[in-house]
Amino acid sequence: MAFRPALSYYQQRGHSILTAPTVLAVSAAQLRTFVRADATSLPDADAEFIIKQATDFIEQISGLALLHQSWQLTLDSWPGYLEPWWDGVVQAAMSELSSGKSRWLTLPKYPLSSITSVTTYDEADASTVVTVATVFQVDSQRMPGRLALKNGQLWPTAPRNTNAIEIIYVAGFGAAAATVPASLQRAVLQFSSFLYENRGGCDLQDGFSKSGARDIVSAYSLRGV
Repeated sequence: MAFRPALSYYQQRGHSILTAPTVLAVSAAQLRTFVRADATSLPDADAEFIIKQATDFIEQISGLALLHQSWQLTLDSWPGYLEPWWDGVVQAAMSELSSGKSRWLTLPKYPLSSITSVTTYDEADASTVVTVATVFQVDSQRMPGRLALKNGQLWPTAPRNTNAIEIIYVAGFGAAAATVPASLQRAVLQFSSFLYENRGGCDLQDGFSKSGARDIVSAYSLRGV
């Protein structure tokens, strides 16, 4: 009898931002109105710094991307990638040896907007650009978004031991502040307001909760916040 190792659905990965949003989810003027401050007591530069701090924390803790931003995901192997049987012989149809769970890859940041590229690397570090439209279906309706194999397709070969797969994708509700749901804009404002009023000493986790932003973000988040 031949045995094979159990399928693994998790693998080493790296995840880094390539291009940050060019605008803010809310403006400095909106924050000033919210906290009833003027441009002297809360200049644009200070207001924008607070908004960025609040936004970064919300996105980091929730997995959300409020505005379009480009990310690079690197993987050592595909999820649930089928290892060869110990005797080196596949003794059943490929479809019988993989589960539905290993037919797609979930992208960390959401909502998913688009897939820019998928590249694999061999042991000589030579790269192969995968034709996404041929191999994958891009599911941007689900949160988080998925990169799913089309029927009849297998995961592209990626034999390099580390960082064998590179996926570049865009996440976010849109490119303009107006595309961010109003409730999430409200969360940014409430959290920013708390940071402004407690400047000089504020625990971010505590402020996130006390400002009411946590309750708003929880309605969108797939992580416990």
